[in-house]
Amino acid sequence: MLLAWCVVLASCSHAVEQPRVPSGRPMPGFKVLTYNTLHGLEPSGLIVKPGESKEAHQTRLDLQFQQLSVIQPDVMLLQEVNPLPEMAEAYVAAMREFGLTYSQVHQVDACGIRLAPGLAVAPGLNNGLAVLAKSPLRLRKLRGVKLSGGFGGCGDFFGVQTGELRYALIAEIENPDTGRRFLAVSLHLHSGIERDAFFIQKINEAVEQGSVRREDFEPIVAAMEEDQERRLGEIRLLINEIQKLNGVGNYLGVIVGGDFNFEPDDPEYRELERAGLRDTYAIARRSSDIYSLDPHQNAIAGHGVREVPSALRSAMARLPESRRQEILDGYQKGISQARRVDFLFLMANAAGSSGGCLRQELIGRPKTVSTLPGSDHFGVLDTYIADSSEC
Repeated sequence: MLLAWCVVLASCSHAVEQPRVPSGRPMPGFKVLTYNTLHGLEPSGLIVKPGESKEAHQTRLDLQFQQLSVIQPDVMLLQEVNPLPEMAEAYVAAMREFGLTYSQVHQVDACGIRLAPGLAVAPGLNNGLAVLAKSPLRLRKLRGVKLSGGFGGCGDFFGVQTGELRYALIAEIENPDTGRRFLAVSLHLHSGIERDAFFIQKINEAVEQGSVRREDFEPIVAAMEEDQERRLGEIRLLINEIQKLNGVGNYLGVIVGGDFNFEPDDPEYRELERAGLRDTYAIARRSSDIYSLDPHQNAIAGHGVREVPSALRSAMARLPESRRQEILDGYQKGISQARRVDFLFLMANAAGSSGGCLRQELIGRPKTVSTLPGSDHFGVLDTYIADSSEC
């Protein structure tokens, strides 16, 4: 897998002044980041309201911009970018202030009802996905693929959303020095009741031990399994789209990153593995654990532990109050654990002989001058280093 990474990343070369003479030489390093940036909104019926003050929101963004300017990813796969297209351009403009040149493409995945520019039921909502690429890489949007959600769809200025929509943004990235291309995908899968596989396992264990009745938990298990099946359907649709593009595009490979809302070894994770996608965590050198959602280390994520999904409340409706509280206590204990839900997956179409190594780390931690991080998720950064002596 490390050799496969080398092939994909070696397709990029140094940024030099124009005119550029094609060299095909690999870069000494290449960085890919996936980051759920947190839109900062709270749904309230048919509308949304800010979940934080303007000052707090801007403070988070400024921290993100500063941290991104330091690590300077060659490719950024962002989620919960709101509102689009303005916020995607804000990332580009912020990087420009630090002397960095990026291009961006984006896809709205939550828009409410938006009939015309400036005319919307929820004016502050136009949330979605973005891919940014650092010069000299060339970036082109291939398509925004609706993965689930039934009727409706969202665009930059028009959209109708009657329920939760989920999209994947597929972009093409080209190295102008070699003409070689690869696909970059940013996505945010369905959430629902968190830790589905974990709680289904715990419920089954409790039933086997005779401490609970299976019939009491059937609605909860059914709701969790419905969440899993929706994500599996989203993954299968995405894989089908990637395979079609690969069949005609002669791409070196595919990098897929995002907030997947599942954990390693869940059924959705295994579905991606069966399709030939490999979790770069498994091949990377790591200096510490990579928990992108960690309520103990991330104060914003800690606030989310107190939230209870409506699907879980509905599933518990038939249970007595004492049992409901017991389940809620167990649920909140489970989601308060540090988890890995943001991933970078690689599908390579060729094998290579380049050396080097891959490192993976978290970004977005609080600065010493700030008690809050940039988002409720930490970003996951992969760095390919070509020179083995520097690994």
